[in-house]
Amino acid sequence: MINLLHNIKLKLQCLFCRRYYIVYRDQSDKIKIYQIGKIDLYNSFGNKKDKRSNVGFRAFCFARGQMRSFRHDRIIAITKK
Repeated sequence: MINLLHNIKLKLQCLFCRRYYIVYRDQSDKIKIYQIGKIDLYNSFGNKKDKRSNVGFRAFCFARGQMRSFRHDRIIAITKK
C-alpha cells in the first residue's frame, strides 16, 4: 500500500515537472527513446562489480509509469521537451 501511494505521488509530481527525451541504448544493444521526468543526479547509483560509485541516475519514465535507472554510458542523446 505504501509503495502504491509512493508511485501515485511520483506520477502526480511528474505531471507538472520538466520532461526530457532520452535516446538510450539498452543492454541488448537496441536503441530506444524514452520520455523521462526531472533528471536528478543526486539520485545516482553505482556498480560494485566495476568498483564505480556513479554509473547512472534514476528518473521517472512516462512509458513505464515508474522510476527507472539509466546508465550514463548508454545515453546517446538528451533533449529537453
